[in-house]
This record gives sequence, structure tokens and C-alpha cells, in this order.
Amino acid sequence: MSTSRHRSAIALSTLGTVVGAVVLAILVLAGLPWLVGLIAGAIVGVVTAIGMHLAAWRLLLRLAKSTAADGAIEEVVDNVLEGLCVSHGIPTPELRVIHSHSINALATARTPAHAAIVITTGAVEKLERIELEGLLAHHLCRIRRGDAAFETLAGVLVAWPLTTVGWLRRRAMDRVLPAGRGLAADFEAVSLTRYPPGLLSALMTLSGQSAQVPSPTVAALHMWIDEPDWGVTDAIRHPQLETRIAALNEL
Repeated sequence: MSTSRHRSAIALSTLGTVVGAVVLAILVLAGLPWLVGLIAGAIVGVVTAIGMHLAAWRLLLRLAKSTAADGAIEEVVDNVLEGLCVSHGIPTPELRVIHSHSINALATARTPAHAAIVITTGAVEKLERIELEGLLAHHLCRIRRGDAAFETLAGVLVAWPLTTVGWLRRRAMDRVLPAGRGLAADFEAVSLTRYPPGLLSALMTLSGQSAQVPSPTVAALHMWIDEPDWGVTDAIRHPQLETRIAALNEL
């Protein structure tokens, strides 16, 4: 099991355990026998964990206010995306868009077979084909590695509930998310496309453009290839574009 998949399993187990313990405590305080409370708590905890595992990525898509891709956007991106997926035996993720002039994208997933890539219309319009391929490859690698699934759970279970407590949210997410995750996906994406200048050029283009998206949700801030602004200066354990560009330049 990869590190990210292991983290996802721990997160879901913790959620189930906490919910089960709360149910047990409530039922025991209500006067029911311990055994009844324990069984009920276990059932509710397991159902909650399974439900979150199944629904978190769809919830995040709704929070991000993404829509189904269609028309020219769908044709262009699907052509590049399917080419990468077919040639490397990767399940093709669902394609979603956010209408914005900025250049940005994120990936959310439950498993590699149940995943979606959200991309701004600005990225499709402004990036060259080879740059778009590098950007999509980066997110396909995050999906395949299990990073996207864990980041989805972290966003829904940690960041979203702490929306109004910025300093605590940032500190909690900094502890939950592994360092260097963006760099790892960058290097794997380069291996996937076999063309380092593609992703490098995309990141350089992105660094000169706005990464902001309409009404960004804190549940997904850490999942964008370049984190949108939320009125704070500290990033959530996400390597800065300059760091990633310098690393790719050394390949």
C-alpha cells in the first residue's frame, strides 16, 4: 500500500472510530446497555467511514463549483487526456471545468478508477498543447499515486470544517499533508510524458498568470497546482512554483 493510500485508510478509520465512540457515549448516557451502544457505535462508525470514502470526491467537486466539460474545451482536453491514459494504462478520469481566465487545475479522487480532473477554461485557452499535456500528466500522477484521494479526504475532513478558523486550519493541514508532494508528482509526470520541457513550460506560464479561481473553497486550496489566494500569506505545505521550476530545470 502506498503512503497516500495508507494515510487515507488511517483517516477513514479515525473518522469511524470517533463517530462510533460518540454514538456509544450518547447511548450509554441515555441508559442503554454498553453492549448495545458498542454494537450501534461500531455500525454507525463503519457506515460513516464507508460513506465518506464513497462521497468525499463528489462533495469536493460540488464545493469547487465545477461543471461538466462540453464543446471545444472537452474536445481539446479529452484528446490529450485520453492519449496519456491509453498509452499508460491509466483509467481516464472525469473532466470538469471552472470558467475562469486564470490557469489552474486540480485532481480529486476516491480511487484511480473513480476520479476527476478540474481545469480552468483559461488553462485550455492559454497553454500550448505540450504544456497542457504536462499539466494533465501531473494530476494523473497524483491520482495514480493515491495523493488525490488523500488530499480529498484531508480537504473535506480537516480544512472544510475549519473554514472560519484560518490559523488552526493552516496548522492542521500543514501537519496532515506530506511535504514535497507537488515535486514528487512533477517528477513522475515528466517520466509519464517523457518530455520535461512540457510541464516546465506550463509552470513557467502559470507563474506569470493569475492562479485565482472564482469563489475558491478552502476544502480544495491545497489541491490546485498553484494554490489560489485566500487572504493569507502562508501556503499549505505546497512547494512554490519557483522551487518546482528550479527542480525541473535540473533534469
